[in-house]
Amino acid sequence: MDEWEFMEAKLLRASRSGRVCITCQHFTYGTDAHCRTLLGCKLQSKQLDQGEHLTKKCRHWLTRRERQVGWCPEAA
Repeated sequence: MDEWEFMEAKLLRASRSGRVCITCQHFTYGTDAHCRTLLGCKLQSKQLDQGEHLTKKCRHWLTRRERQVGWCPEAA
């Protein structure tokens, strides 16, 4: 993720609901060599600026798989 480019501002739009990057199926995070948190989108292979994961979303937003089918569907 460290080598990913940052997402362009025109791809993200403000959201006033729970449908933001952090609640998306494609959201991911990690750390760099200096232990700084990196936020990103697996679908677009791009990093998110700090804080944007809480207030923005893109047109590819999907509900997290755990919320769709439950935490452990194989045990059902």
